[in-house]
Amino acid sequence: MILRAKMKATATAAIIIASLPWQSASVPTSSLTPNSDPADAYPACVQDGYFKEFLVRNWHSTTYANSTEVFAFTMYANFSGYFSHCSGVRSGDASSGWTACESSYASPSSSLSPSSSGWKFATWFDFSSNDYITFNHTYICDRGADEKDPHNRLANVLTTGDGRLPIGLVDTPEGHYTGTVGDNMTIAAYAEVAHRLPLLDCSAASQNTSWEVRTFQYSSGLSTGNPWVIPATTASINYDLYNPALDWLINCQGVNSSIVTPADDPMIIDPEVVIPCPISWRDDLLPPEAYPLTGFRFDRRENKLAITQQWKCEGEGGRT
Repeated sequence: MILRAKMKATATAAIIIASLPWQSASVPTSSLTPNSDPADAYPACVQDGYFKEFLVRNWHSTTYANSTEVFAFTMYANFSGYFSHCSGVRSGDASSGWTACESSYASPSSSLSPSSSGWKFATWFDFSSNDYITFNHTYICDRGADEKDPHNRLANVLTTGDGRLPIGLVDTPEGHYTGTVGDNMTIAAYAEVAHRLPLLDCSAASQNTSWEVRTFQYSSGLSTGNPWVIPATTASINYDLYNPALDWLINCQGVNSSIVTPADDPMIIDPEVVIPCPISWRDDLLPPEAYPLTGFRFDRRENKLAITQQWKCEGEGGRT
């Protein structure tokens, strides 16, 4: 089922609000158009059999008389295939601050990229004054054939790791000030799989003025079976919401129980209460602020579904 909606897009926000009559209790998913198989382009989201590690190689740094340290190294992630030259500066007791490594590999297919920026990898590091280095490494992964919906086949992996570098002192051409070198230093990496990011192009919001609500299901019934427990009426809503302006799919659910409301009472789900999406589904919107804010209301008396979705979009000149 295609839900038509009014859309408003500006350089600072894009908002969709729709209140639409319901005409069907179920929507088939056969209308989905699968993306091409990304298995050869992206590493698997779940990898077993070995430890995930960041490998720091060819470390070299020089500390000058004013306590400024200039350093460079190569970082390799054995679980994503990423490698890049990285460099930074720190002074005194301050850390380097979060600094990006040089490489940000382009996606081999823009149609598979989960973000409008087209990146496949991104790595940031922070090097402290006590020689501890922290990595944040993000990359696109493939959930595999078990993920039936092509819009959720690709995901983001957020990996972090930190450790103290066992670096040694050496003489440097710059003078008698301290230099350090090191090679083959490994740091354990810890990963979380996150939902794919939405597209953020403001122009797409003005070109797509409808949602798709898929496999909508509403049910209500009386729970019985235990004579010592008062029977309760439970009503539930479940559907998938796809926004083509964002190329983004999420699941929406709502559940309510009552011991005083009969199963045929349409008010068992309050039509004035906004239910957030998603709720207890994957729980993988990481970080939450990177995703649209979505909610819905459902009025069983009129079979009306009202959806509100708000997100920041990228306008001309890189503004948001």
